[in-house]
Amino acid sequence: FFIYFLIIKFIITNSMQKIKNRAKKKIKLKKLKVSDISNEYIMWLNNPETVKYTEQRYKKNSRKDIEKFVNNINKSKDSFLYGIYIEKNNKEEHVGNIKIGPINFNHKSSYISYLIGSKQFTNQGIATQAIYLIIDIAKKKFKLKKLFAGVYSMNKASRRVLIKNKFKCEGILKSSILFKNRRYDSMIYGKIL
Repeated sequence: FFIYFLIIKFIITNSMQKIKNRAKKKIKLKKLKVSDISNEYIMWLNNPETVKYTEQRYKKNSRKDIEKFVNNINKSKDSFLYGIYIEKNNKEEHVGNIKIGPINFNHKSSYISYLIGSKQFTNQGIATQAIYLIIDIAKKKFKLKKLFAGVYSMNKASRRVLIKNKFKCEGILKSSILFKNRRYDSMIYGKIL
């Protein structure tokens, strides 16, 4: 049993180190500014396929709406929006967003949410890396002790991304989501930092 435990520990430690190494090389998070709002970004938020597992699917987003949202987040004392950037052709390309907040500073906890908007960068481990980096920010910058993320039960890719970052399913809200005229569960994942 002890040898089995050591092997599992080695595998988990090794896979987290690989994620860490890829994150250092491949992506970075930068606080999002209004000047980062591109036409492509607006298209992500209005693309039904991109936002199908988010509450954004109920909205039509104009440039003005997005600018207002980014400005409000940047004025907030408890929510922070980061752009996910990847280096491509010696330039940084904005491929998604990750948000931490609202932070409950009394309990040292927060929700996170994320979106890879650029379809050419989905299924490449970028969300996994972004979550790894936001965990680091949560611990070092905000001194948080707990993170949460809400996921539609049928969003298997998002659930895998959380599990790769050692989040655990802590709650299921039965039949709380209406999606394509069917009821689905909403799942709450958590990670102690």
